[in-house]
Amino acid sequence: MTRHFLAILLTHLVLTATSQKMTVITLDNSKIEIIIISDSAKHKLLQDFDGKQDNTIRKQWTARTYRLSDDRLLIEFYDRQAAIINNAIDFDKLKEIRFIKTYIDFLKKNISYKIELNYDKGKEIVKQFNLKQIDKFKSELLDFTSIEVYELINGQILFINTTNNSKSAAIYENIKALASECNDVQNQFYGDLETSSEKFINGDPLLDYENDGQWVYPKDEKKVIQNHKLKLVESKVFVETFYGNLYKSENGYYVLINEVNQKNGGGNKMGILTARVYESLDQVREAQTKYKKRKNEDVKSEHFYQKISDKYGKDFPLFTKQLIDTLPLILNFDKEQLTFDSIGMAIVDEAIHWNHSNYALFDNWYPSVLAYYGQCYMTEKKEGNWVVKKDKEYNVLIPHLVLSDGEDAFDMRDFYKDLYEWPISIKWAGDWDGHRRQMRKHFETQNSR
Repeated sequence: MTRHFLAILLTHLVLTATSQKMTVITLDNSKIEIIIISDSAKHKLLQDFDGKQDNTIRKQWTARTYRLSDDRLLIEFYDRQAAIINNAIDFDKLKEIRFIKTYIDFLKKNISYKIELNYDKGKEIVKQFNLKQIDKFKSELLDFTSIEVYELINGQILFINTTNNSKSAAIYENIKALASECNDVQNQFYGDLETSSEKFINGDPLLDYENDGQWVYPKDEKKVIQNHKLKLVESKVFVETFYGNLYKSENGYYVLINEVNQKNGGGNKMGILTARVYESLDQVREAQTKYKKRKNEDVKSEHFYQKISDKYGKDFPLFTKQLIDTLPLILNFDKEQLTFDSIGMAIVDEAIHWNHSNYALFDNWYPSVLAYYGQCYMTEKKEGNWVVKKDKEYNVLIPHLVLSDGEDAFDMRDFYKDLYEWPISIKWAGDWDGHRRQMRKHFETQNSR
């Protein structure tokens, strides 16, 4: 065997073990088979097949596109994962497809897709295929918005926003992809914590959930064991303050349930138990290791601008250019796309969305995004200057973008909080049009009367 053949064989084995297959269905019902691969597999593929970046075929809302020596193409996403496309013909069929990163707080994040349509096209599809609306999905603010949801025969979901002045339509791969972008559908499809707990008790392992376990009352523990076909494999397992019993299901997954006969925080028997599901024993061991590490760490609370204060202090304005220059590297897009206008901000928004679930990365990109947004504001609005002010209560130095009237261009606390908690538009987090500031002044005026 030649060295090149061995390299190709090794790459194939890596892809087979770690990849995710996806079937993309286009508007004309063409089916394109693609493979989603990890960052490490991507680098291996680019090395073994002499991958060359080609910006002439860069797909919108993705980081970059490569051509491989065997005529396959590779689309890289902002989170550094990638999609392998079999050939140029399949790549061309993906023009109408927009890849998205699902973002539902309590579910695992994955790559999906949607096809953006105009309102009339959406209505035409409903009429053409005589689709029946899914009645349970309604707008929760009927006085202000209205929506329609349909399931296509191929399993895709057609969403139509019928709100006046906001009419639009899109086809999503599945309900999860739609729920990721529509809170009404998310709330009505997944329900609340009690809904998920009931599903779990009745035998659904909820393997797509990544919240910190399901609530189970002691009276329901036997039902869980029975419905999930569990067998005890280990006792007194710690992944949090209270220990649990580890069970293995006949279906292959593991369930860790708090031991009821231990004292809770109030010194009483456990009144409610937490059940956690793991797909493998390795995941259980990883959770145990993380808990031991957290337990031994000296955890202390700090002001959310403490790290920026410690690193840059009163000199933050002097570092803004340097911070902005590092943004493409941190959020994985090409530096020539970093422009101080709506197009550039839209790319940064998309890159933040794709990277937001990697919370360990937040402290790296937040100072750069803060500096970038401030520069965009000053460039577009033609006013504003960075001023570092000291918060005396917390003894922390905080950069502010101050306008000619002495007011802040945006609230630094809101900007941090909004970007940390949810990947929303930086324009909205930064009060680009001044709506939040106007509302605050209105309430201040009302309260002073």
